[in-house]
Amino acid sequence: MKALNTLCLAVGALGLSGCQLTNQEHISHSFDDPVSIHDYQLPIYPDGMTLISNYRQRRNQDVWYWSELENKTYQRGENLIIQIVTNQPIEAPPAQFAFSLPNKAPERKYNDIGPYQRWVNVMPNGDKCTYAQQHTRKIEKWLSVFIHYCTPENQDGLTWLDDLKPSFYLQEF
Repeated sequence: MKALNTLCLAVGALGLSGCQLTNQEHISHSFDDPVSIHDYQLPIYPDGMTLISNYRQRRNQDVWYWSELENKTYQRGENLIIQIVTNQPIEAPPAQFAFSLPNKAPERKYNDIGPYQRWVNVMPNGDKCTYAQQHTRKIEKWLSVFIHYCTPENQDGLTWLDDLKPSFYLQEF
């Protein structure tokens, strides 16, 4: 937010005085505490997945959503869906979620939201870890989605990504 401020100077002995308008930019940061929300309040609903908990947090002009999925591997940062509504797309998951996207070339896929990218890493113990990134634009806002999902070796952790669906909220932003 830009504001006009008045800067005044007065020097008594010389009889000098004057005021000047200055154009200074004030940056305001606001962060709300995360609040628990229902599944239907998410921009994208992961059809076919059980969500353990969902949160929403306003951070300046952005709205962050994240969902915790069942985590059978019990590793920090695994089995999360992060959805961020912003004025421009975000290229990487925020650091506080403790994961990053792989550097190798992604597989390109489609779901009801549009195109997305995914990576699958097979861990030394046989677990599959899937990473996904998707961006969609609605009027003047962007939705950036990041997913980190790990499953034991005998489970397929990919099919639900192809079934992601827009929720009622996605139509509203």
